[in-house]
Amino acid sequence: MTTDIHDLVTTSCTLPPMPVVASRVMQELMNPDASADSLSKIIETDQALVTRVLKIANSAFYGCARKVSSIQLAIVVLGFNTMKNLVIATSTKSLYHQQSAAEQSLWEHSLAVGVASHVLAIVFCPGQLEEAFTAGLLHDLGKLLLYTKEPARYTEILDRQKQGVMCHVSEREAYGFTHADVGAVLANRWNLPESFEMTTGLHHALDSEPFKELKSATKKLVALVALANAVAKQILMPTEEGTKVPVDGMDLAMETLGATENRVEGFLAMIKETLQAEKDLFEA
Repeated sequence: MTTDIHDLVTTSCTLPPMPVVASRVMQELMNPDASADSLSKIIETDQALVTRVLKIANSAFYGCARKVSSIQLAIVVLGFNTMKNLVIATSTKSLYHQQSAAEQSLWEHSLAVGVASHVLAIVFCPGQLEEAFTAGLLHDLGKLLLYTKEPARYTEILDRQKQGVMCHVSEREAYGFTHADVGAVLANRWNLPESFEMTTGLHHALDSEPFKELKSATKKLVALVALANAVAKQILMPTEEGTKVPVDGMDLAMETLGATENRVEGFLAMIKETLQAEKDLFEA
């Protein structure tokens, strides 16, 4: 991302601080003496977060052989990296107040992309499975920040999407940057793993030089989120009669992952079922 875009985003948007517990967890994991005990004590300071993390740990996503009844056990069973990703993902729920239809729609889409990313990663890029759900869930944080700043203006952009105009096209016309730019700046500001900065920033730019220059593992994760984004739109997004769901990058994403349209379509029912079954994961 150029310095100009970075400056434009930071002067136009109020970027929220990273949720406190998530920030403390990331700091603790940088400590070579970090343990399941020290990490669990940090997470347990937020009981709503504890509830959400345990729900996910016991969900079909992770299929633990035994019931995970405590945060410390969840860390032992799932591992530090998976727990870090879960805490980041569940902490961002606090940013979605869902006080309007538009905000509810943004949340439902982000959750659907998280679910689709996880399901598709099992087959198409298992090496990215630990990060897939969180990367998908975070991919559109930039939309939330733009909506929060100017709800009426951004609702118009969301309405145009239903008419077949992709959000990032309307955003560039309106702001001079896109939700992907905002998301990448936020991920950088929060010191999230670089892979999450790339998935938020490049999921609409699979034909760009920055995407082509990514390391193989990160490239696959970005492609996975781009594909999951397209799939989630097909599942959730209503369109006006005579228009199609606006998606981009699906062919390039499938090419990067070695997927085919028929194989992806074969997972639509599973994604729908998983989303329906797990839709209350983040409710405290």
